[in-house]
Amino acid sequence: MKALDPPEAQDWLTALFDLYATTLRAYATRRVGPDSADDIVSEVFAVAWRRRASVPEPALPWLLRVAHHTIAHDRRTWARHLRMLDAVADTTQDTAAPGADRASRALADSILAQLPPVDAEILRLTAWEGLTPAEIAIVLDLSDSAARTRLMRARKRAQRLLEPTVAPRLAAVTTT
Repeated sequence: MKALDPPEAQDWLTALFDLYATTLRAYATRRVGPDSADDIVSEVFAVAWRRRASVPEPALPWLLRVAHHTIAHDRRTWARHLRMLDAVADTTQDTAAPGADRASRALADSILAQLPPVDAEILRLTAWEGLTPAEIAIVLDLSDSAARTRLMRARKRAQRLLEPTVAPRLAAVTTT
């Protein structure tokens, strides 16, 4: 992208925001919840503004990669904060079991938590964001073939983790 005059640059950012803010907010909401999603989106567009000369076309995979990095940074910051709180006071959380309406989400979260972080993120990008392997490659800074291979392996790993969980439930349903 060539250097733009300030009014053109503002129009570019406005158009970029109009095109992708909803998608980015959905991406962030699924990862950090609605309370923090707007902060992530704001940071993504702040980075896009600062790096506007290097934002490629199409911009969505690049913006999702920025969101991915922003979320990872926020999680590291939050984890440090929690470790500090734990060091100061020995607190415990109430770990009530999820309700029946959240059972599927809890199962998915459980499976994703057992996978390597890159595998879990690749599955999220595929299932939640509807990205192709080529787009995932851009988001995660991988080659296209590496993204396809990792997606295939992540699916197989998730399937292996899911089978022992689902098989007893299916057997119980078919015998009743």
